[in-house]
Order: sequence, then structure tokens, then C-alpha cells
Amino acid sequence: MNKKVLWLITARSGSKSILHKNIKPLEGMPLLAYRIKSALSIAAPENVWVSTDSEEYAEISQSYGAIVPFLRPPELSGDTASSIQVVIHAMEFAALHGANYDAIGLLEPTSPLITFNQLSEAVQNLFSYEEAENIVACRIARPHSFFVQNNDKYLAVLANRFEKNAQLRRQDRKDEITPSGGFYIGKWDPFLQNKTFYTVKTLSFLVSELNGLEIDEPIDWNWAEYLIKNQIVKPSDIFK
Repeated sequence: MNKKVLWLITARSGSKSILHKNIKPLEGMPLLAYRIKSALSIAAPENVWVSTDSEEYAEISQSYGAIVPFLRPPELSGDTASSIQVVIHAMEFAALHGANYDAIGLLEPTSPLITFNQLSEAVQNLFSYEEAENIVACRIARPHSFFVQNNDKYLAVLANRFEKNAQLRRQDRKDEITPSGGFYIGKWDPFLQNKTFYTVKTLSFLVSELNGLEIDEPIDWNWAEYLIKNQIVKPSDIFK
């Protein structure tokens, strides 16, 4: 199966939790470079784009082999701009310049441990179902929603659940899944029509808790460093 995917790495320069997170070195390589190199492991360089608002980020991206066909306009560079708006902007730019694709793949720098084999398999899965429109990386949710309630003074909701399910062991509850942030891939025309990666025809693609790590806070960064430094997740598995 030879489907042409536009892989789009989104790398805005603003970051509040970790300063310049998208270009901060993770075990010697800028965070966004992990996504660039994994995409380049399965795609031609002209099909791996970085959408950024920063000249510095653009230069770093290009040094790792990505195309930076534009700098984001100001209206797509602030905190209020959604990832969907950024994706559609890139797709419209591609169409305007005569580039045709079968799918769009959104890769966020904050999920650096997804492997190139997982990206390739996800594309194959998506196009093996004619009716499917999208595929999204997911991981097993932890904790189970049974153990979650609103942030109230008393644990009344949990107490009620435990009372009704006193004999139900934790291991007997069905697994739940949640998006990991690892990738979002949509067939080109359905995505433009729906303007979302989440429809009733979106497939889930299960990744491990390690590969599905999403870096939002400093503790996540420290965990990612530990995993790579100790070869628990090997760079050779992430990219060629």
C-alpha cells in the first residue's frame, strides 16, 4: 500500500511549562527533531513539513531535513489558535501549490517516542478500512474512570461507586483507552469536510504507555530523558 501522506509537525515558539520546549535538546537532539526524523524514516523529505511561527525553529527544522514552506501568520501563532486551524492552513497551502495527498498526519513534538513503524502501520490500518476516516494514537487510560470524580470536598461519588461495586475487583474492570497525542492521521478529503480527527469513523491505534508518553510538564521531560538515556526506548526504534 503506497499512500502519500503530508506529515505536519506543529512547533509554535511559545511554551509556558517548559521554556522553548519544542527545540530544547532531549538527550542531545531538539525535541521536534524526533518527529521530523521518524517521519523522514517513512516519507520523502518534501512530504515532511514543519509549521512554525519562528525563524529560529524553521532553521533548526530544516537542518534536520524537514521542509518549512511558510511561517505561520500571526492569527495562527497565539495561544488561542487550534491545531485544527494550523492543519487546515497547511493543507490549503499544499493545495494552492498543486501538491496532492491521500492523507494528512499531525505530529506534535510533545510525543517524541512514537516509532516510525507505528506511523507506517497506522497509515496501513487507516486505508485498509474503506469507511474509516481517521486514526488516532491511544494508550490504556490510567487510572480507570471508576476511580475518578470531580474535585469536591468529599469523595461522595467514589464512596457511592465502591458501595455498589464492593465485590468488583480492579482487574475485572474493562480497559479504557484515551488519546495519547502520538499522532492524528486523516484521509485528506474527509478531514477537510469534517475539520476534525474525531468522528464516529475514527480508528484507535493502541501504543504502549512508554511510546505514548506526552511531554507537558517538567516531570514528563525528566521521564523521557531517563527512558532514552537508559535505552528503555531506543532512538533506533523511533527513527532510522
